[in-house]
Amino acid sequence: MPNLIEWTAEDGKNYDDLETMYGQVLGQFNRYMGHVAANVGGVYEIYKTYDQDGAVYTHVPKDHQKKAHMFLHEQLFETPEWMLDENILNKFESAGSVERIRNTQVRTLNNVLDFGRMQRMLENETMNGNEAYALYDMMKDLRRGLFNELRTGRSIDIYRRNLQRAYIERLGFIMNNEQTSNIPPQFRRLFGGTQVNVSQSDIRAVVRAELKSLRSQLRSAGGRDSMSRIHIADAIERVDNILNPND
Repeated sequence: MPNLIEWTAEDGKNYDDLETMYGQVLGQFNRYMGHVAANVGGVYEIYKTYDQDGAVYTHVPKDHQKKAHMFLHEQLFETPEWMLDENILNKFESAGSVERIRNTQVRTLNNVLDFGRMQRMLENETMNGNEAYALYDMMKDLRRGLFNELRTGRSIDIYRRNLQRAYIERLGFIMNNEQTSNIPPQFRRLFGGTQVNVSQSDIRAVVRAELKSLRSQLRSAGGRDSMSRIHIADAIERVDNILNPND
């Protein structure tokens, strides 16, 4: 990033190359975040034949999953300031950085909160007990990380407000939708899909508990700047609408 302007500079040309290269950096960053997210609720597949010992499928170790989860918070969910170099952005756009960061973060957030991933975590806990990174623990870690301003008293900036709304929206989606897949059943194993009947699984019970915990945190949050207060009030309304849609 610090060298993009120098590397794309050419007298008499506009900044199209700079914009393209910035997009390539962002795209690579997205791919890296996808690789990390795959470890949370992930499963190793080691091809074997009958004459070879050991399992074909093993869950990613608990400690490794937790480290991957923490990496996402540190490098992505905490606003990646290095992507917001105004000296670069003001060369090819008048606006767009806020939405770009939102889109980048939400893509991975929704990936972490995937139905199949959540079900794999439930099954891992069922089979391996305390050796598993349990879905409830992951969801608690996720909420605490995404809403750490409620504990620290920091103001909630626009990037974090967008991300927090996306989290609430995703939990609302989980509470009101079943898993859908356009992959034919005979090919799902090839693509690593995990099927689940969401309404009859533990997924919604865990999500409901997290929504209630979040609402309690939001209600007890102290005074901050005006936009943070407005955001907190709005977040409470959004959670209430998910938990009590008919009120």
